[in-house]
Amino acid sequence: MYGERHQLTHEFPEFQNTIHHLKIQNSEFADRLKEYEHTDKTIYTLEKQQQPTTDERMLDLKVKRLNLKDRLYSELKQHQA
Repeated sequence: MYGERHQLTHEFPEFQNTIHHLKIQNSEFADRLKEYEHTDKTIYTLEKQQQPTTDERMLDLKVKRLNLKDRLYSELKQHQA
């Protein structure tokens, strides 16, 4: 939604422990999570503070965030079992 943060623990509360574990144990997961959080923060800042940007840049950022979230979700599902 517009002007909201999309923190992974909020998006997937059922994986909160798995997120914490992987963040500590898996540097690649941690790096992807940092990139996801940075991208989410950038989108939030642009929306909330109504900073000027192009529609194309905003769309690119949102697609990037979605792709990262999909990848992180896949990893979470693999480690849940």
